[in-house]
Amino acid sequence: MENIKLVLVDLDGTLLDDQKRVSAYTLDVLRRLKKAGIQFGICTGRTPYAVEQLLKTWNMDEVTDVIIGFNGGQIFDLHEQNSESIYEMDGAYIDEILAFLADFAFNAFVFDHYTLHALRDDAHAQTIARRNLLTIVEDGLAPYRAKKINKLLTSWDKDDLDRFLATHTLRHPDYYMVRSTPTLLEFMDHRVSKGQGIQRLCERKGIHPAQILSFGDELNDLDMLENTMGVAIANANPLLFEKTRWRTRETNNEDGVARFLERYLLNR
Repeated sequence: MENIKLVLVDLDGTLLDDQKRVSAYTLDVLRRLKKAGIQFGICTGRTPYAVEQLLKTWNMDEVTDVIIGFNGGQIFDLHEQNSESIYEMDGAYIDEILAFLADFAFNAFVFDHYTLHALRDDAHAQTIARRNLLTIVEDGLAPYRAKKINKLLTSWDKDDLDRFLATHTLRHPDYYMVRSTPTLLEFMDHRVSKGQGIQRLCERKGIHPAQILSFGDELNDLDMLENTMGVAIANANPLLFEKTRWRTRETNNEDGVARFLERYLLNR
């Protein structure tokens, strides 16, 4: 790990504990990482607009250099204060996707800057809005059927999503679906992935993916982990352990990312 120039981490289930917090110990390790001259970034399915706000509540704004949001669909450079959307999905597919899900209980959302547009205002909407510091707009997603969107997010009860995925697969030339947490299923342009977003970031920064150390826990993290020096968090989806060389000893609730960084990167 001598040549690592950038550390990228997923948020939910990886850097954040189950209460969506960052510990004082993890913050200390990230500050030491910055002093060592290694950049730090977030690579998440969340909207980067929300993450930019949340960094302040987690006291991470001074240690974070870049946000890759929407599962690789948008890059925020916090130093240069600019952003780049990479691939967006045609909102005309919203009705088609909702019909595909119609026999199940879920809610659906589109992120638009600092607002969360929802099919309906319910407990799912309120949880997502609260966790991302967003305002809910209940509009049935009508304004987005004729626009490009970063992604369509659906929120479920875990058991309902388990049952849906046990019986349903999706093959479409223009978009795909991926489970990003136990209760979230996302739909986005077929070209979007965390790995693709990282490749674009590498082009912008003039670094190689082999110089990136990344951490993740779910299937939407897989190509990020495969295309960099990837580390699966101890509580990760077991499928990730089959595809990665490294894993943390500790879970997200035990500062797994920070302890790995201290053990293998800062004390090298």
